[in-house]
Amino acid sequence: MDSTNTNNKWAAAGILNTVGKDFIAGSVGGMSSIMAGHPFDTIKVMLQDASGNLPKFKNGFQALKYTMKVDGIKGIYRGLSVPLFSVSFTNSVFFATNNFCQGYFHPPCKDENGQDILIPYHKAAAAGAIAGGVISLLITPRDLVKSKLQVQCRPFGSTNVSLQYKGPIDVIKQTIKRDGFKGMFKGIRSTFCRDIPGDAVYFVVYEFMKRKLLALADSKNKDNSTTSSSSQKQKAGVPAWVAIGAGGCAGMSFWMSIYPMDVVKTRIQTQPDHLPPQYTSVLQTITKIYKEEGISVFFRGFSATILRAFPTSAVNFLMYETTRNLLNSKDPFYNNDDHYNAE
Repeated sequence: MDSTNTNNKWAAAGILNTVGKDFIAGSVGGMSSIMAGHPFDTIKVMLQDASGNLPKFKNGFQALKYTMKVDGIKGIYRGLSVPLFSVSFTNSVFFATNNFCQGYFHPPCKDENGQDILIPYHKAAAAGAIAGGVISLLITPRDLVKSKLQVQCRPFGSTNVSLQYKGPIDVIKQTIKRDGFKGMFKGIRSTFCRDIPGDAVYFVVYEFMKRKLLALADSKNKDNSTTSSSSQKQKAGVPAWVAIGAGGCAGMSFWMSIYPMDVVKTRIQTQPDHLPPQYTSVLQTITKIYKEEGISVFFRGFSATILRAFPTSAVNFLMYETTRNLLNSKDPFYNNDDHYNAE
């Protein structure tokens, strides 16, 4: 009976401990990645724009050149405040949801040799898909506001053109006044279609690359005659270079797998508010833009996105894993071997 109570104590404390660390580490990782990648995101949205406020750019360099001439360096950081202030919460929820689902689908266990049994890829995909669905509810309003600010631009050479939105708060006020609260969730179906499959791929690729890189590190350690136990490896956490490599590959795989749907989402969210909507659903948007602009439109801004994907995702996972490792090193619960041995 005492053993059962002890196990329950460790289990409850472990869940709360893990979720708390995920929130803190996710917050740090998210803010770091936003600072690193926002200029690329601005260029991507400008290339995908449907507002009519901007000229049609042939490539990301042309969009960057135009922005620098019109607004200077601040132009590529247009809309930064929205994701920067929201990403602490959204990224925390993202990682906490994924890790909770992974733990639910595949509770920690060991084989007969005392080695950790790794989560199967299909369970990692399911956990990532659920995290993508949850996060879609949070990032749809954020991306709506961000995108409207990013495509808002005065004509080249003009200095006295009043902009429709003064800032993120003004976007929210005008949207709710015009469309009600539901207006903040314009594009949510396309966000679901993007993030549920995309985040399934994201975490599967991260797990795959992390295992390959850790195996490479282990083989080098064996060559150097250094060994460590499974418990020691878990406590040591993910090395920085592994987080960078696996995280960067995961970020690129996300965008490669779902990029056309991101174009659809941007078209829906950036269409002019004062005109009847051109794009009313995911399928209608796909059909319309394909007929009018061809297949290439679904990859407009792709190069800027891929250039952004590796460093931002690498920074995200690096700071997430580094913060987790730091929190674990200061945690007496995590460093108490009793919670590993409670069965």
